[in-house]
Amino acid sequence: MHRNLAAFVLLAALPAAFAQQAFAQQASAQQPIYRSVRQAASDAAVATLAGGTMLSIPGVLTDFTIAGGGQFVQLPNGTARLTGRIFSDSSIYSAFLVDITFTGFVTVGSPGYPPSGAPDAQLLAGAYAPSGPVNPNTYEYYTAATGTLTGVRNLDGAILSLQGTGFAQVGAGGNNRNLNEGLQASFAVSVVQQPLLPISPTGDAALTIDFRTPPAEDTTHPQPDPLRTTLPLGRAMVLAGVADDYVFVPAADFTEFGDGHAEVTGSLARLTQLDDAWDVTLLLNGRVTPGEVAHPPAGSPVLQLLPSAYAQNGGTLDPSHWHYYTAVTGTLTGTGINAGGSITLASATATQVGGGANQTNTYFGFYGAFTPSLVTQPTGRTLTLTGNVELFGLTAVFPVLPFPTFNVPTNTPSLPTLTDQGIVLAGDNLAWIELVGLNWDLSPRGEAVRWYSGYFKVLDNQHIEFHPRPGQAAGVYNVFAYNPAIPTNTIQMQLTAPATPQVFAEPTVASFYTTHVLIHSGPVIGPSLSLVVLSQTYGASVAPGIASLDIGNNFTDLVLDPNVYAHDPATGIAEANYGPIDPSLMGQHFWFQGLVIDLAVGTFPLPATNAWRVDF
Repeated sequence: MHRNLAAFVLLAALPAAFAQQAFAQQASAQQPIYRSVRQAASDAAVATLAGGTMLSIPGVLTDFTIAGGGQFVQLPNGTARLTGRIFSDSSIYSAFLVDITFTGFVTVGSPGYPPSGAPDAQLLAGAYAPSGPVNPNTYEYYTAATGTLTGVRNLDGAILSLQGTGFAQVGAGGNNRNLNEGLQASFAVSVVQQPLLPISPTGDAALTIDFRTPPAEDTTHPQPDPLRTTLPLGRAMVLAGVADDYVFVPAADFTEFGDGHAEVTGSLARLTQLDDAWDVTLLLNGRVTPGEVAHPPAGSPVLQLLPSAYAQNGGTLDPSHWHYYTAVTGTLTGTGINAGGSITLASATATQVGGGANQTNTYFGFYGAFTPSLVTQPTGRTLTLTGNVELFGLTAVFPVLPFPTFNVPTNTPSLPTLTDQGIVLAGDNLAWIELVGLNWDLSPRGEAVRWYSGYFKVLDNQHIEFHPRPGQAAGVYNVFAYNPAIPTNTIQMQLTAPATPQVFAEPTVASFYTTHVLIHSGPVIGPSLSLVVLSQTYGASVAPGIASLDIGNNFTDLVLDPNVYAHDPATGIAEANYGPIDPSLMGQHFWFQGLVIDLAVGTFPLPATNAWRVDF
């Protein structure tokens, strides 16, 4: 926090009691400072202490890293609050919700600066001024801290109390692991309530964090915790009067910015009908953080879990840890069967953010209710909205999604190595798939325009249509898929060489892009070449004893590419590329056909491929 020089002089001249009062008055005129956090990495050029861990608790686990949330908020009253969800790198289902309050703020020029024993300077000597960039004389400190760790998943039921030992040190290089802005603190740990499998801390907990640019956290629908809700299925949006089972497909983004506002962007769809979809944008303002006078806002918190889940009823989830956004606006823009539809959203309740705030489980997330206004109806259907729109989100560094699986086929599925056809693969939780691998050849979501690089389409949550990259060698391949968090199991797929010469390309090509024409030699074994002919007319052209073509209108509209294309002996593929396509060709089309020359036999008439049309 920056203080002006006149205030420093005034504070130094006043008796301590009056100085503290003046400092508090000055601070109250400031705005909160919001910083996103992560575990501090160790920079070997300036540090010898190990990094990569946010919180180490000897006797429990020593490798906790940030899993979701993760904000350090400095309030104008001289306190700060660290909240988030952490999990163990070696036991990812061993997790805590973190809430630590720091007090006793001292900065340059304030009474008691620096605290006794400060600074804690454990970087290599060359990191410090005047030879290095780190100046410990600029550090800020909190002389006291208390906090709570609430166990979740494998640590469910645990409540640990933290009591600061010494001071918390804040500044560039202050975490003693690197040169970044960060924080270092230590805490005595005591067990208030044990989890099912008791834990026994054996020493002080060490907290080391970096401050970083606010990240976009992956946002998914919260999956029900059967201990805390009777919901049978998770959901991300309830659109009253329409449907109550929309989820984020694919994962959405949730970002809390350094100026105190937040944004949500993503797409919502029903798993039972993926084309019943909406794009959502939310702009969240009016943040209220624990420790501020207006916390919690009127009408908050909203508690939809079972009463036994909450601290006031003997549970572990404590809404006093949550923060809120009181002024939220947004838009739902229809896609699929909702194309043309538009709904605006305005806050009906404050949007709450924190561990358990998503109304469905103990993960970090958000919940808000919104008053909808139907601006335009979808083109193909009529909606009747009957109440508030509710949005539920689970936010995390990595998305938390249902595990995707492929069904193992009874018979190995098969495709030609060169084709415009795909193959339908069945399984479950496939709506969030982002990549499909054929061995290690990865294909993204797409449409036929991506034919040359391979692509897949999500048909529904149980089926995808996979189009491997064309022109690979025949053989049996491993197939697996990734959602943003985890891969599926592996199944096998066979690619077979076409029995007859074939030609394929992208069905449509835009201006300045390239048309990739691939020709397979079919049954020809050994060295071979191909000629390519093209025409805007689909009408036969026959030269008896030489070639019989499907295009060219009796050779009156036929163009012979003067180049000769060699076939790869391993794949049987020859490739002719045409482009970039001139904009003057837009709206036109061409038919392509190949003629295969078997160099070992050289027989006539030349085998011809199928004809393939490309639209520009």
